[in-house]
Amino acid sequence: MEFNELKELIELFSKSDVDRLKLEVEGFKLALGKKKAAVSQPGEGTILSPFSATVSPGGEEVVVEAEDHYSYVESPIVGTYYRSPNPSADPFVKVGDSVSKGQTLCIVEAMKLMNEIQAEISGVVAKILVENGEGVEFGQKLFAIKPH
Repeated sequence: MEFNELKELIELFSKSDVDRLKLEVEGFKLALGKKKAAVSQPGEGTILSPFSATVSPGGEEVVVEAEDHYSYVESPIVGTYYRSPNPSADPFVKVGDSVSKGQTLCIVEAMKLMNEIQAEISGVVAKILVENGEGVEFGQKLFAIKPH
């Protein structure tokens, strides 16, 4: 089973009403199960259950954690992502930092204009999904924030 197929299967499972799923294909085993506690996804009005998966390729077990309990900050424009206000300054945020709604997370430069991207919710920065100086697209996920 290819990685993209596995990722798509996990995403479909996380959005479904199915509580448990076991799959075995040519020596590859996958077991998915949802936890009982429900989590509300901010701004979407839907209820999703976080889950974990045990993947056994060739007998080796790997645990995959669901990311549907994160809120994502997306780029509102096409441009260049910058973690700090200037090259010698500290980054606006780092993984593990607590952020408040409205706090500046980064800058996306477009047509020589510096656009501050702000947190839409309060929480903890779980992941930074782009590298400093990297080009970003409209709607591209920049940060994963775990709501408080």
